[in-house]
Amino acid sequence: MSILTLYYVIPVLAGLTVAFVVAALYYTFKTRKEQLNRDKSILSNALFGRKNEIRRLAEQILTGQSSVIVSVFEDERTALLGYLSDPSNNKALYGEQSAKLVFSLLDIHFLFLETDIEKCEPAQFWERALKPLENKLEPNSSLFECYQACQENQFDKDYLDKLMVQLKQKGWRLVLMLDRFDELLGSNLDKPAFFATLRYLASFRSPSSLSLIISWDISLKQFHDKTKPINFKGSPYLNFMENGEIVLGLISHAEVDELLRQMLFSKQERQFIKEIAGRHPHFIQLAASALQTAKENHEEQPLEVAKKAFYERVENLLTNIMHSWDSEICQAIVSLVKENKTPELGELSLLEKQGFLIKDNQNQWQISPLILVEFIQNKTKQALCNH
Repeated sequence: MSILTLYYVIPVLAGLTVAFVVAALYYTFKTRKEQLNRDKSILSNALFGRKNEIRRLAEQILTGQSSVIVSVFEDERTALLGYLSDPSNNKALYGEQSAKLVFSLLDIHFLFLETDIEKCEPAQFWERALKPLENKLEPNSSLFECYQACQENQFDKDYLDKLMVQLKQKGWRLVLMLDRFDELLGSNLDKPAFFATLRYLASFRSPSSLSLIISWDISLKQFHDKTKPINFKGSPYLNFMENGEIVLGLISHAEVDELLRQMLFSKQERQFIKEIAGRHPHFIQLAASALQTAKENHEEQPLEVAKKAFYERVENLLTNIMHSWDSEICQAIVSLVKENKTPELGELSLLEKQGFLIKDNQNQWQISPLILVEFIQNKTKQALCNH
């Protein structure tokens, strides 16, 4: 090859090489950006791993049954209620029946703040609860007139019952979703009359025109125990919902692996997340987010940095979780961690369902996730259980 030929060829080759390198860098950057966007989407999905629960709740709604959602993670409960009542999801979840469903979602905590319901009559509750139904009624229709009669009579039980009868005749169903339902126990409502009315309206007819979906961080049994002093007839107010109690516990190992496979984590990093977060979707997402941030910041020890960040993010949450347990349960869990004392099941069965108590390979009780173990080890029993 002549020198003249090289004179022209070399710059061309150099230019092609630069173009190739630039294209490769751009492709790598674009691919990484797309992956990060996918990761963020996964990490922000509060309903990951809850397909079975969503399907079961949708079936309960379609058949006019009532359900109880139990979880210590408020974000997860709220997201689940929001998803079930979101109009954009109705057709996929409920098919043709979606047109006959009226969703009313109330957070009891915020209802207190907005209406001072602690000092009011049940009529104020029903005014808010039935607002979505009122907005859907056509003026001068029989349903609208029935609602007006209800309103004029302060939502008396008999008038509410007539409204439910009218709804059933029209093929409609009110889906009443009440988050943090247990906070009603601290109100000044006439609780025996209110709970009895709610029970009657939701359970008297099958299928019912009122599908009641309540959520909280306690079990039905705990609610029944708390309401025994005001339950003069002895029959638990919500015992008709026992078959509909859904505890948001652990997801399967396969679901955890599927989540982590979708993200750019090494085998060691995946194992770190599984151990520190257990199989709780909420903890997995927080731990994965902390590790992702540590890697993006090019930390020299990303696992240690992520562990510290994760602990700081969940410390208050873990405090609230343990304070939500009865003192005896809390002490039993602390003794298991600090003294290796095997707890007696019974009242601890809810913790097993929620996945905070699991069996190891030797069939011994262990605490999950490991971040909870570390949290308990770092605190005194008095600080953990003095509530």
